[in-house]
Amino acid sequence: MSFANYGEGVGEPWATPEPSAAPEPSVESALEKEKILKDILTLRDGLRGLMVRVSEVEGENDKLARENETLSLYVENLTRNSVVAAGNQK
Repeated sequence: MSFANYGEGVGEPWATPEPSAAPEPSVESALEKEKILKDILTLRDGLRGLMVRVSEVEGENDKLARENETLSLYVENLTRNSVVAAGNQK
């Protein structure tokens, strides 16, 4: 087993890695990112508003359902009482 050609084509074993060749962001890409972030924030705020409205509508729906139950019971009692009253008059 020979390590004679180990270092060929490779930098020094303990050398610091070369900085990545990532291009610096351009002005256009920075502006595009800023626009996307603003759009995200706008959509997030819109979603929050919709969630608040959904909660309000759910509360209204629950209240109306309770009122409907009460009215249904009231009508049922009136109907029962009127049938009983009509039976007593005969």
